[in-house]
Amino acid sequence: MKKNFLLITGGTGGHVIPAKNFANYLSIKNINCTIITDKRGYKYFDNYNGKIYIISSSNLNGNIIFKIFGIFQILLGLIQSFIIIFLLKPSHSISFGSYASFSPMLSCILFKPFYKVKLYIHEQNSIIGRTNKFFLNFTNKLFLNFDIKSKINSKFKDKIFVVGSPENNFQKNNNISNKNSKSNFTIFISGGSQGSEFVSNFATNLIKIIDDEKIIKAKFIFQCSKHLIKKQEEKLRNIKSPIILKDFFINIDEILANANLAICRAGAGTIVDLINFKLPSILIPLPSSKDNHQFFNAKILAKHDLAIIIDQNNDDLDKAKRHIYETYSNEKKLESMNKKFDMIKVKNSNTLIYKLILNEN
Repeated sequence: MKKNFLLITGGTGGHVIPAKNFANYLSIKNINCTIITDKRGYKYFDNYNGKIYIISSSNLNGNIIFKIFGIFQILLGLIQSFIIIFLLKPSHSISFGSYASFSPMLSCILFKPFYKVKLYIHEQNSIIGRTNKFFLNFTNKLFLNFDIKSKINSKFKDKIFVVGSPENNFQKNNNISNKNSKSNFTIFISGGSQGSEFVSNFATNLIKIIDDEKIIKAKFIFQCSKHLIKKQEEKLRNIKSPIILKDFFINIDEILANANLAICRAGAGTIVDLINFKLPSILIPLPSSKDNHQFFNAKILAKHDLAIIIDQNNDDLDKAKRHIYETYSNEKKLESMNKKFDMIKVKNSNTLIYKLILNEN
């Protein structure tokens, strides 16, 4: 049977980027691949030339009117998915989570009596998402970004594989010490794919302290939501340290490869990037993240002393400042971090996932 892959994703970059990376990997291997996503997810597919279908979806949040409208959106998404899958007849379907994956995955299951389609799930977070959890009984294999097997019902143990997250082909900076930290110490700041006023304000206050104390010479690359830029520019106008403040950076991989420390949220995609680029961090988990998954994502790095966690309800600037100064000055700690990043990283995720799927046959 000819291999015909369907990748299902949507919502935020944490769900979409791994799907996009795996799609690019399949393309290199000349394997037919189609993506189903929603409007939110589609914006992450810039510079992607493969086949994409956009369907309706809803997370059913909001008041009763929004919930009723959301149900109609889900039903429309189910009809759209059913038609797409009927025409494609995929041999392998992989869900990368988010509420947008519900309708396509359900459609695949409804088609199973009529033709053989193998179903897989990739979970990016340290807490398995609700949509992925809903379909666990129907999947051939569950692929995990992080080793969270202990948090999943033991009846699924034979189908669980820790594979990391599909990554792009950018050449990573593989050693922290190669970044020449003291002569060009660079701090990257980002509020995540959805932007964050709290992270922006916290980082701005931290920059003021570092600039005023003059203990280290630092350069700041600050990714800030467009609607907050003028406000932050006003706050930072008297800062002497070099600052690049933008709402979007095209060369984000290059920035991460050369940065010495990051201040950011703790989405799954962010954690993967921090590991891949061996980047120490100050993590500020989004309090409203589903099942508090960003906090548990952050703990994966914090328990290895690769990051500190700042509670949004207690913006501890002194704690953050101490972590920056220690990262700047403690070379033995950086050597230890280098080894720990190697220890927790799953290498060649794309190849590993592909081989595990082929072994199904």
